[in-house]
This record gives sequence, structure tokens and C-alpha cells, in this order.
Amino acid sequence: MKILFTGDINFRGQTNLDFEKSKIILSEVLPFVQNADFVIPNLESPLANREKHKPIYKSGPNLIGSTKHVCFLNALRANVVTLANNHIGDFGPAAVEETIQLLKANHMQHAGAGRNISEAYEAAHIEKDDIYVSILSVCENEFGMATETKSGSAGYSPRRLMNQIKKEKQCSDYVIVVFHGGNEYNPLPSPDTVERYRFICDMGADAVIATHPHCPQGYEIYKGKPIVYSMGNFLFKSAIERASNNAWYYGYMSLLDIQEKITLSVIPYRFNPTADWIHVFSGNNRIQMLVYIQRLSEFIQNEKELKELFKGWAWGHQWCPKIPENPAKPENYHAAPNYNLVKSESHLNQLQTLLEIFLNNEIEQAKKMYEKVLELQRIPV
Repeated sequence: MKILFTGDINFRGQTNLDFEKSKIILSEVLPFVQNADFVIPNLESPLANREKHKPIYKSGPNLIGSTKHVCFLNALRANVVTLANNHIGDFGPAAVEETIQLLKANHMQHAGAGRNISEAYEAAHIEKDDIYVSILSVCENEFGMATETKSGSAGYSPRRLMNQIKKEKQCSDYVIVVFHGGNEYNPLPSPDTVERYRFICDMGADAVIATHPHCPQGYEIYKGKPIVYSMGNFLFKSAIERASNNAWYYGYMSLLDIQEKITLSVIPYRFNPTADWIHVFSGNNRIQMLVYIQRLSEFIQNEKELKELFKGWAWGHQWCPKIPENPAKPENYHAAPNYNLVKSESHLNQLQTLLEIFLNNEIEQAKKMYEKVLELQRIPV
């Protein structure tokens, strides 16, 4: 059994896309598609009628594609589409449900999103020559996550994922987890990301294939199990102008060949800034790309150096808070309280809950519950 995975697909700016144009864009990819038994891309936005849905309040862009863009997935011959990511819920739960129905109508399975968190964690199943494989799709907990009562993505929960892997092991020979996470634009995974994906293999997954960083990262074979840390974008027009050799435009497809064991091979490519052509590397360019990917992969095995490199990344690519006027003084950075707030699991959970209260407009209900907490603080004797 051969399974071909692709990185993130988004249809920003693709106003005139149809099936024939999709085949032209994919012309160099299709020979690899034809050599595979199954094709599994990651769709990084809902495909829905934009006039019927409103963008949610979030950080970062709200992305949505048209229902007609399913033609590209048809041209790619996608069998399973993974949906667990930070953009599938950008236009609310109804757009997620419309996307799922569109995929079903086009005879594609999906994984990683659903009408609630339980559905979002359900696996897609593929089979050939009496080899049964379960595909799970999960993502880091950002915006658009499913809950017990709301449609959205399968946000990462170690306990839930472990239980789902165990469940799938009862009906499948192999379980593959597609994970959407990591640090955007960083060519190397963080030490925490490496630990997380290895832990997923220790849970029982037979491979982890990751997306999200918008650039290729390396891979490794951990205890005989392939871990791909980031395949990069597959087709995703940039919202800003970037140099044509920017890592945004580069990536690789991951081909898992399942026989008596799983083997991994990578297929490097680039797409042009107008996102209307994907060029699969050959000859010397292919060799150079494979050497580059291998170089990235070697850093993963050096825990000490990887940690130091991530410190450099964290300092140079700050999200929040901003660099103070005098960073040499920790107190100017509010270093101690900020560190304690995000390092302690309990403190971080409290901060996350507080922000959810603001985002969901639950302030009045929270005030009432706080009065009850204060009442419970009073010792009766």
C-alpha cells in the first residue's frame, strides 16, 4: 500500500480555478499520484458559500475557499482530506459542516473536523490487499476548535488522542496521525514539538505526518516509525510579496510505502508565487533539495543544539510580548510574572479560560460563578 501525503492547500486568489486548470497546475504531480494507492492532502480553509457565513473573531487572517474549489481535490484524486487546522473554522461552525458535506458529495473521506469534538476525532479508513489503515487528524489548539456542542477542528488532547489510537488499533493494522502544528516559518521543529510527535508514536501511532509551519522541516525514523515534522505548503498563494526563493514556496510530498513495515520517501517541489504551477524537482535540483532536507533532519537528532537554535528563533521571531527598551533587565520585560503565567500548567489554563470568557462574551455568567466560588471559600465553623 502506497499513501501519498501533501502539505497545506489553500485557494486564496484562485478566482478562475476549474478542473482543467487544476490538472495543469498538478501536471508534474499527477505521475506520483498515479503511482500511489491513496492521496491525502490537508485543506487549510473551509470550502463554502462565503455569502452565507461570517468570519469569526480571531488573530491572523480568516481564510475561505469556494465550493467550486473542490475541483482541485478531484484533480488531485484525493481519497481522504484532513481538516484539523487553525483555519477550517475561520467562518464558523456552519461553514465547517458545509465543507464536510461537500467532500462527502464528492466521494472523499475526511478526518480532523466534525459537528462536535467526538466526531472530529473519528478516523478515516483505507484498505488494500488486506492492509487496514486508520487516518487521524489533530491540530494545536488555536481558533475554530470543536467542542462537545460546536463544529470545528480536532484540537490536540493527549488523553483523547491516545484513546482514539487504541480504539483504531482494534480494527486497523496501522494508525497514522496527521498533525497540524509547530512554529510558522521556522525550518526546525522546537524541542517540545519533537517530544510531542515522538510521544504520539509511543501512544501507538505508526507514523506522524505534520503540516502548518509554511516551510519544509526535516524528518526522522523514531523507533522504526516515520515522523515528518513539516512538509511545507503544497499550494498556498502568499498574501504578501515574497522572494521567489522564499521557503513559503517549497515543500515535499511524503510517500509511505506499507509492506511488512512502513518506509518513507520524500518528493521535493516548489510552486510559483502566482500559485498556478507546481514544479517537482528532478536532476541536480532534486539532489540539492534532498541534501537540504537531510541537513534539516540531522539537527533533530542533536537535542542540545536544537534547543539552542530554538532559543535563537524565539528571540528573533517574537510574537508577544514585544522587546522592551532595555531587555537586559528582566524586570523591564515583566519576565518573572509572564514566565510564571505561561509556564505553570494551572496558570496557563486560567489565562486561556479568561481569554475564552472575553471571546465568547461570557463575562456576566463568569461573575455569577465567581460569587459562588467566594461563597464556597467561607468555612462554616
